[in-house]
Amino acid sequence: MTVVISGQSTGARRVARLTAIASLAKAPGFLIPLVVGAFFGAGRETDAYFIAYGGLLLIVGAVAQPVEGAVVSFAAKAIAAGRTSAEGLVAASLRRGLLFGTIAVSLGAIVLLGGVVLSARAGLRAADVLLLYALLAPAGVCWCVAGYLSGFLVAGWELEIAAFANAFRGLGALAGAVMGAAIHALWPVALGLSAGEAARALWLKHRARCLVRSLPEGASSPDLVGFDSAAAYQMTAQGLQTGEAVIERFLVAALMVGAVSQLEYATRLISVVTIVFDGGVAPWLLARWSDANARLVLKMDWHGVLRPLAWAVVVAIAVGAAIPLGAGLGVRLLLGHTALTSGDLGVVTSLLRWLSIGYVLNMVGLCLEKLLLAQARNRTLALLSGVRAGTRLTLVATLRASLGLGAVPAAYAVTECVFLACLLVAAARSVPRLRVTAA
Repeated sequence: MTVVISGQSTGARRVARLTAIASLAKAPGFLIPLVVGAFFGAGRETDAYFIAYGGLLLIVGAVAQPVEGAVVSFAAKAIAAGRTSAEGLVAASLRRGLLFGTIAVSLGAIVLLGGVVLSARAGLRAADVLLLYALLAPAGVCWCVAGYLSGFLVAGWELEIAAFANAFRGLGALAGAVMGAAIHALWPVALGLSAGEAARALWLKHRARCLVRSLPEGASSPDLVGFDSAAAYQMTAQGLQTGEAVIERFLVAALMVGAVSQLEYATRLISVVTIVFDGGVAPWLLARWSDANARLVLKMDWHGVLRPLAWAVVVAIAVGAAIPLGAGLGVRLLLGHTALTSGDLGVVTSLLRWLSIGYVLNMVGLCLEKLLLAQARNRTLALLSGVRAGTRLTLVATLRASLGLGAVPAAYAVTECVFLACLLVAAARSVPRLRVTAA
């Protein structure tokens, strides 16, 4: 049985629409660090918040983001089999989201506590960090549930729905940021983010069930063979990447007070341009290649893989070249009237310019990752992510004494170059196209 999902339009128009929707949905979240910077500047309190938020990202990186990608290839097959199979996959995804989310939240607290103890000389207070993290914990669990549901919708070509859902999280956090600015406290930001993410998970659940009801009945149950192992491998891959970012911030925290905040402001600003890929190009490629793999027509040829990949490379280079040109003006416009000092602004601008090199390599690598995800080659991604995390942390630890914060963009560029080379080798290998397995 083959189910044709409407809306499988391809090309620049669909990607542009996705990018626009994702940009609008994530705009409130982007404003949060600007509000924090405007009223709190860079210091111990903001360092505590960003460290706690880093713990949340560790959860998202360990579970929510990986399962959102890992579930797509399996969901594409379940949707093609009909309503019974798709409904079973949604039910299984909800159970797994709650379970893995709870486990990840608990592990995140342990990692944060250990990191704070090791960074005691940076002036961080464990109580401040853990309180903020406790308020962010519900967001971590709900984010994991939403990750499964979002991946299911992507497989059903409901790309715009999945992208728009991010607005719930950002609006909740922004409302909390405005309240926090009024009372000069950061805890409402964490509370608002959790409320927004809970609303996102509930809305995605509703949309997933609507998609299921639109399918013909079908007769088969969902084929979950390899599903848990694929998710586990992808959790390992993303967990290594996000865990590396959290550890990197602890390494940076030892440099000076405010260093973590400066790095956070720079990475948040560069995330503005990553939306082109995170919100547009990458989801479209993943849906396209997963659908082709489910129908056994995915081929490593110009039309199937190489042409869309070449187009993505051109876009990444163009955006990457624009970052250093607009870094100074962008920082002045967005952060120039905040509580940040002129020295802080200079550091953020410099970081942005140097991070642009790694950005280009990272975005091309992101697209190649989607090709491996579409084929459920999650174990390969996990192994390569271990290489990337180890390389980056080693470089930051080695270079920070001589380069200071400059060690971060230097390590980023070298690491992404190594990772991209490994991905190219992996993608060039011949892959069986007859079944989806966690290989």
